[in-house]
Amino acid sequence: MGCATGALKVTLCILNILSTILGIYVILFGALGWGAMPQIYAIGIIALGLVLVLISFFGCFGTLRESPRILWTYIVFLLILLILVVVFMLISKPDVFKKYALEGVEYHWKKELKKSGAMDTIQTTYSCCGRNSPEDYITIQRLPPASCCVDHNCINPLNLYITGCLAKVENSFSDEEIIMKYNEWGLIGFDIIILVIATVLAIHYTNRRRRYSY
Repeated sequence: MGCATGALKVTLCILNILSTILGIYVILFGALGWGAMPQIYAIGIIALGLVLVLISFFGCFGTLRESPRILWTYIVFLLILLILVVVFMLISKPDVFKKYALEGVEYHWKKELKKSGAMDTIQTTYSCCGRNSPEDYITIQRLPPASCCVDHNCINPLNLYITGCLAKVENSFSDEEIIMKYNEWGLIGFDIIILVIATVLAIHYTNRRRRYSY
């Protein structure tokens, strides 16, 4: 049992280190995507990352100390995290990032009608031009701006992006829902694996402490 317990202990520490790295990645994803998603989602993602990091440190500490009390508390935190992820999956709307990005295109196109340059960032990022096509600029009696061309070089007509930004953004986020589901189920599976190992160790350390107390 000693070798098996040692292997589980090392495995749990490694998984908690991976969970810490995952938590840092989630925090960075939420911070860097602050303006590219609804603010409530960005806050939720950053909070999830912080929770992952804190729980992982707690789990490593309890494992290294071989403390059943800390491990049982850690298990409760894992269960709470698991419930929160499941609740998030149930209440989250599909294609939320795509819808937010499309709304962003509509918003910036309306600004473009009043002030030239509002669409530049979107057009450069997604290699697109106008709301639906470069003809949108002709309609408002303007030439397509430099951001509508490859390397901002519109001298060559072939450099002009011919696809509108609404279509480009929708295509860019076409796999969003599938990727989100994979990530969510992956996080649940990862959490369950850690939960099982932590429970086995907590039971073992609890039984060992009871034997020593006799």
